[in-house]
Amino acid sequence: MEGVILFVDDEVFNASFENKLFKELSSDKKNPILPINNLDDFEKTIKSISTYNAIILDWEFLEDLEGVPVKQLPINILLENNLYCLIFIYSHTVISSENKDLLKGKYGDKIEFLTKISNEAEIVKEKEKVLNAIIEFKGKNPHLVVPYIWSQAMNESSQLIFSELEAADKYWIKELFYSSVRSFDKKTGIPKEVEVEPTIEVINLFQSLLSERLIQHDFLKDSIKQNAISYFKDMPAFSSIKNLYTRLYYTNALETDTVMTGDVFEIAENTFGVIISPECDIIKLVKKNMPIELLCFNVDDFKMIDDFCKTSDEIQRAYNQELSAIHLLPVFPFSETLRSTALIDFRFSLKLINGKFLDSNKPLRKIRVNPPYIQQIRQRYLAYIGRVGVPTIPQSLRAYSTK
Repeated sequence: MEGVILFVDDEVFNASFENKLFKELSSDKKNPILPINNLDDFEKTIKSISTYNAIILDWEFLEDLEGVPVKQLPINILLENNLYCLIFIYSHTVISSENKDLLKGKYGDKIEFLTKISNEAEIVKEKEKVLNAIIEFKGKNPHLVVPYIWSQAMNESSQLIFSELEAADKYWIKELFYSSVRSFDKKTGIPKEVEVEPTIEVINLFQSLLSERLIQHDFLKDSIKQNAISYFKDMPAFSSIKNLYTRLYYTNALETDTVMTGDVFEIAENTFGVIISPECDIIKLVKKNMPIELLCFNVDDFKMIDDFCKTSDEIQRAYNQELSAIHLLPVFPFSETLRSTALIDFRFSLKLINGKFLDSNKPLRKIRVNPPYIQQIRQRYLAYIGRVGVPTIPQSLRAYSTK
């Protein structure tokens, strides 16, 4: 797992111990190292580069504010961002136990606190200490390899797709934006009537191209396969399974988010409804205050599973979505403390709620069911209500076909 190391210290460009250590680390060609001497550039860099290998970060920075040197700490940057790499807080300064606890709570074993030395004669030893810590970290966390390669693959694929789209039409964003707009104000360019939210349409179309490119990325596929096989014997704890699939199935919805297919509203106490109206209709339904379709379920509905399943094998089939009248949503977050299976009974679950009510009551929206699970719910419900009776194949024909 090779990649850029960020060396972030306000003394890195000065005639200093930090500058000499940076040069010594730079001599190791396996790990390119990028020097940064202020917190503003550090924050911009971590938002621009997603595949850094490690961050070596000083704790105190003297920033020039209108000619006055002011001490700044990186604590807020570290807490407000999510960094997926090893972080060394590397400083002469004693860090408070409160700040250490906050950072350990967020980053766990991915953050370490190292004390700088002052003896320049020990620079080579200090370099080895840092590099060995990175090697040791990689050995303890081999699962980080795949996300790192994945990030690289996304960067490479995104650059390629952007280049291809610009070669096709340098105004491709404008073209895709207006592809979902029926009419717009000619003076302001603001859409007046749209099929779907134009910005979401642009993002979805690009993500489709990115997904196809990643699927064909052999190095990424090989790394996933190798990682999965290597750890196949390690059985995860039930709590890990619960946390993993809760995140795969559901995303927390912000109050500022557009109302979308898959949004789950708590329409009454302990009663929830997931929007199944298609994305291209929702904007119109909200604007004209027309009914939006939701499939509703109660926190206790899963207790009725015995009405559909008499054996453990039938319950397994239900979880495999093989029973036509119901759909199960596992680890559904009914509340902060309750995650259990939600049962949607297609026979009685459809409810129509006016679009403006949902749009003006976004605090009632708890989560969103992620793709592809929301598409599965919609397809199964539409298949259930749209079933067509057809004659069975005659016994004589079955006997002939299987002889």
